[in-house]
Amino acid sequence: MSRLLKPICRLGFALLPVAPLGALEVRFGLKAGVPATVYFETGRREGPGRSAEYSAATRRYTFGASAEWFLTPALGLGFDALYRRMGYVAIVSSSGPTGVSTSAVDVKGHSFDFPIRFKYWLGPPLRPFLTGGFVIRRLGPVRGRGEVVVEDRTSGHIRRTPIDTREPVELGKRSYTGVFAGAGVGFGRGRLRLAPEFRFTRWTSNLSGYPGLLRFAPNQAEFLVGLEF
Repeated sequence: MSRLLKPICRLGFALLPVAPLGALEVRFGLKAGVPATVYFETGRREGPGRSAEYSAATRRYTFGASAEWFLTPALGLGFDALYRRMGYVAIVSSSGPTGVSTSAVDVKGHSFDFPIRFKYWLGPPLRPFLTGGFVIRRLGPVRGRGEVVVEDRTSGHIRRTPIDTREPVELGKRSYTGVFAGAGVGFGRGRLRLAPEFRFTRWTSNLSGYPGLLRFAPNQAEFLVGLEF
């Protein structure tokens, strides 16, 4: 994560001499939005002696806070902290000469996106803008609950073992990176502004747990509305 932040910070400080001191300004705000794409891509796979199926429901909301530092009247360096809920269900079965094992786990947790962005305002009267930059996604804390059912072929005995874990095998890695671009328009006068935007994110890293059926949608689109003050 630090390897991404350092070059961005250097670029921001490099732009300081370009900005007139009177133009420097810091704005804070709130953001809320609706994802236009699914959070997880899921699927089902069957093979000799093994099958796996993943399913997920996308929570159609995201919200958080933002801060923006105006390097010039038209150029800003900003940071968002956006939150959403995430979750999925995993059902994995395996069979062998001695029996059949089936695990079913319902995983729920928290997801945080931290975009680091530049915004360029195109000018009045509607104040359209372009934005883009890097984003870091952090998962957690998460919790998976379910059970493992093992059936012995010889005796017919069934053994049930509960599952309660905060380290699901699919989420062995918790931090991911991406790049994004967007466009929007600003309304308002003075300190208070409303800024709806459309944002497109391409994830450059993704989930890689077995069997590869669960991952972020590599292309993410969302509508966001920011209230700046």
